[in-house]
Amino acid sequence: MTGVIPQGTPGIRFGQAAGLVDEALALLEKEPRSSAVLAQRVLGVAAGPTELASELVRTLFRDQPGVRQHDGVWYLAEPPEAAPIPLDEVRFTVVDVETTGGLAEQGGKIVEVAAVEVQGGEVIDSFATLVDPGVRITPWVVKLTGIADRMVSGAPRFDEICDELRERLEGRVFVAHNVSYDWRFLGAEMRRARAVMPRGPRLCTMQLARRLLPGLTRRGLDSLADYYGVEIVERHRARGDAIATARILIHLLAEADRRGISTWPALRQWLSTPPGAKRRGANGEPQTAACDGRSPPC
Repeated sequence: MTGVIPQGTPGIRFGQAAGLVDEALALLEKEPRSSAVLAQRVLGVAAGPTELASELVRTLFRDQPGVRQHDGVWYLAEPPEAAPIPLDEVRFTVVDVETTGGLAEQGGKIVEVAAVEVQGGEVIDSFATLVDPGVRITPWVVKLTGIADRMVSGAPRFDEICDELRERLEGRVFVAHNVSYDWRFLGAEMRRARAVMPRGPRLCTMQLARRLLPGLTRRGLDSLADYYGVEIVERHRARGDAIATARILIHLLAEADRRGISTWPALRQWLSTPPGAKRRGANGEPQTAACDGRSPPC
């Protein structure tokens, strides 16, 4: 983070803040967060006046219209003017990446990526490719995935597939199993390619399964595939894992619909509300967390 308080100018400005915003939004996708938590987790401000944390986070979210704040707590909300979108009309793109190993922030790179589009309870399109990372793949990744250096030699570099991948993500809900992992790697690669990161909501099938299937003790990809009878062809390869995740997503969305959660705003609101908690509508009246999806979001 490069943050300065310009001499003689009120307020705070951030340079190169796109990655910080992405990180903050990923936290809010999971649940609402206080200014203090966001300042610590995203900006590294571990202590300080409450007013400072609030001002820092407010500045970070300045150009993010989908972010709301109430009593020091930040959360994601649909624009009030937007009509509720039925889940079967939402376009989801399920993504899986295989990498060289390590963390995205420490130089880890993508060696394979897949994007599978889901709409109306069906897989309607898919894209997958090996990617030449320009660096060696760690031995444990080779053992896990079977992707060796010789396989990616001659494959396209990420900047050569970046535009097509962005087109498949733009205007869709970005979905992955442990969504922050795949999103971080894509973000790191797109920043290196000097591409604009697609803006839009994100959905984690692991989090969705945690809420919809509380009796299931394990919610890894293999466990959910066994639970729903989904066959994973080519485990630990991007296309195989993405297609399996897409089919699991279809089952989870059907489960949400059976609970009366039938629109995208309703699903987002339900996921952001702790189990058993109540929210308040615009008129101040308490409403249940598991809304029926027929009313517009608050």
